[in-house]
Amino acid sequence: MFSAVKSNVVNVGRVNRLWLPLNDVTVTLAGVQSVRRTRKPLWLPPAKSKMFKIPPRKYIPEEESRELLRLYNNYRTQMKMIRRHLKNEVQRTAATSELALQQAAEEEAEHQALMEYNLQENLRVAALRGKRVQKEFEAEMARVEATKKYQEEKALLAEEEAMRIITETQEFAKSFIKREDLEQAIEAAIANPVDYNFAVDNEGHVFRGRLTKPQDTDEKDWEKLPATAMQ
Repeated sequence: MFSAVKSNVVNVGRVNRLWLPLNDVTVTLAGVQSVRRTRKPLWLPPAKSKMFKIPPRKYIPEEESRELLRLYNNYRTQMKMIRRHLKNEVQRTAATSELALQQAAEEEAEHQALMEYNLQENLRVAALRGKRVQKEFEAEMARVEATKKYQEEKALLAEEEAMRIITETQEFAKSFIKREDLEQAIEAAIANPVDYNFAVDNEGHVFRGRLTKPQDTDEKDWEKLPATAMQ
């Protein structure tokens, strides 16, 4: 039911209790708090049992000491070489070095060449743009002139059409029945009735009048519909 990492367990009743050592054991029992050994705070004095105890000095053999010195000298020499190499590289690539000045001069020359090329290209594009704008202006002026001419012709045709309609209306107004001639016109219409009925045969001949028959008129006097009306 209960388990612990170590096997040093004493059974007391129904609960297993640990007796050795608590700092090396993790317990997962309900109601049991795990105890962990911590380091002594720095402000506490040494224990009385260790107050006059002098720790023994670590002994290093002479061969090992010479080997450690050799390794340290090699390490120090290598690090000194690396630092000197990095220092030389920094001085070589610094802003005031000869290489940096040469690169700056080359970049400045390239920049000036690009600026000159850019200026020449801008002049060339400006010339092309001027020609294009001039052509567009001429085309626009031609379009305006054509539109103006078209509007003038349209206005002239409209004026002529209006004059024609006025003239036809004036001519048609001459056939109007005046008030003093109204009774005479009514008597003439009654005396001469007009029959608007007509018949058309299969060949397109028109016979006007409700009582008109083909045999009543000469064949050469027959009225014929236009060819477009027969389609």
